[in-house]
Amino acid sequence: MLNQPTVQALVLVLCTLFGSAIASAGTGAVLDNGDFFSDSAKKEATRKIAQIETQFKKDLVIETFTTIPDEIKRGVDLTDKTASSKMFEQWAVEEAKRQKVNGIYVLLSSEPAHLHIAVDDETQNTAFSLKERDSLVGLMLSKLRSKQNDEALSECVNFVSTKMASHSVPSPTVNSLTSPSAAGSEKAVQSEQATPWSWIIIAVVGVGAIWVILGVIRSLMAGRGATAGSGMGSSAGGGGMFSSLLGGMFGAAAGMWIYDQFSGSNGNALGGDQENRSIGSTDFSGQDTGYSGTGGDFGGSDSGGDGGGGDF
Repeated sequence: MLNQPTVQALVLVLCTLFGSAIASAGTGAVLDNGDFFSDSAKKEATRKIAQIETQFKKDLVIETFTTIPDEIKRGVDLTDKTASSKMFEQWAVEEAKRQKVNGIYVLLSSEPAHLHIAVDDETQNTAFSLKERDSLVGLMLSKLRSKQNDEALSECVNFVSTKMASHSVPSPTVNSLTSPSAAGSEKAVQSEQATPWSWIIIAVVGVGAIWVILGVIRSLMAGRGATAGSGMGSSAGGGGMFSSLLGGMFGAAAGMWIYDQFSGSNGNALGGDQENRSIGSTDFSGQDTGYSGTGGDFGGSDSGGDGGGGDF
């Protein structure tokens, strides 16, 4: 049997492992310090937030406060709309950074009654756009001004889940590196579009080749006739031979130049560069560079958001 110190050591190791797993599961949560929501609404929202993290690998943090901390509002004139908006933006962004939110951070304050939503840069580009962020602000403010806090919470998680799902649908854009069948279809379309030019190029090259062959034959025939009639001293036969040969070479060179212009790397007139453009990608990669947010008041007579936020 295991002695007591060994059992205690095993329990400590298991607790550490489970604690690490829970900590790495995600930061999404409903942190209702301001008592905005009912227990049932928070439970349902937490369940859906866990689904968002599992499905889309994104966080949704909704945090409420009774009032603004003294260190945040120190030196800020809250009656000044511009100063107040900037303060809420900085507050939301700093909280999102502190909690390492990879996604969306929603801040709610009771006094003053204000909503602010911040989204990190990568999420803006891949899963939840700034336009969708602004729409979410409008949806939540409508419910909050009607004192429907639980409904505002439900609208938030449902809207985020729906929009992230819409962004996860595969793009119809053809990528020849990742979709061989689609790339083959695109090449077939390009081949069909290029068919008239192909026939023209073949015809021009063929005529040039025939011209060269006929020039060589004429030069040989002219050379033999000149040798038989006047011997090696005749200059007329030599001139005919070289002029015919030069004419044939010129025709071949012209045909090759036309072929190069229409099918080579100079012109790409047959659409050869279209495949290269489809391979390129503009998806965001790398580390987050910041967050941007917006929001609005939902107490008193305020009827709109405070406009766009900024990057910090």
